Amino acid sequence: MMDLVVQQADVREIKVKLLLAGGQSATLVLAPDHPLLARLFAAVAGEAAISNTSVFQIPIEGGRASLTFPAHRLVGVITDPAVVVRGRTDTALEAGVAIETQATAAMATASTVPDSGTLVRHPIVQIDDFLTDAEFARLMEVTLWAEPRFKPSPLSSYRADPDHRQSLMIAAPYKVSELMLGKIRAIMPEVMEQLRIGAFTVGKIDCQITANVDGSYFKAHTDAGHDGPIKRVLTYVYYFNRDPKGFTGGELRIYDDELRNGKFVATESFQIVEPRNNSIVFFNAALMHEIMPVVVPSKQFSDARFTVNGWVERA
Repeated sequence: MMDLVVQQADVREIKVKLLLAGGQSATLVLAPDHPLLARLFAAVAGEAAISNTSVFQIPIEGGRASLTFPAHRLVGVITDPAVVVRGRTDTALEAGVAIETQATAAMATASTVPDSGTLVRHPIVQIDDFLTDAEFARLMEVTLWAEPRFKPSPLSSYRADPDHRQSLMIAAPYKVSELMLGKIRAIMPEVMEQLRIGAFTVGKIDCQITANVDGSYFKAHTDAGHDGPIKRVLTYVYYFNRDPKGFTGGELRIYDDELRNGKFVATESFQIVEPRNNSIVFFNAALMHEIMPVVVPSKQFSDARFTVNGWVERA
């Protein structure tokens, strides 16, 4: 179990700011040796002891009310005074305000620095050679055979702006979804660890095939949804195309956040994910991201930037 070391002598209380996914925050005052403090840090570190604890329920306002949230929604802990976290190897994970979680090391800045302006660069996982040669060939064959079934991609919550998205899509045929979802479920423990999120029970995984033909794009958006319970935890995108590649563009931009008054706000800076053939990408579904315009000189469907994509939901 990790040890917490307060970086100030004779402290009787610690101001603890909880940063929750979606930009919400809450502030508590705890004693340095309060067990809740260790549990909160363990949750953002993805400690196994907390991974199966689905909900925090914390009394507030002298016990007259309570703060309740799923453990996986906790993305950072800011403390004043600073707290250094030491693991089993006694190596300081440190930084005073936050340990590295799905909000990344950029979030770990001294607690004396104001929240405003703290840049948050989120982790991304990209795995190459995801399918075998035989699986890849079969996927490409099925996709090209299904060309007449592809329809314009739905606009979802972006109905007010018909120009927000341009591409073609079909629901993945059963054999494709069976293959992809089986492989995705098998690597979820590794992906969760690399994304530094607490383990969660995987529920539904959506699966569709998207064809980014000439002129396709998808303006900045998030996949977490705004209506009803938030179940989408991760977005995945598997890239595939004919060889030699018949398109240019189509890079995925994943925008950084800025911490402003305890809330995450998308910035103009971003990471670029190249659509490498036979690779799959995972990232937090709540992150703002964008697909850059695709150019297919031949205008042929077969030269498009293809993806199998969807969302991983918690059960």
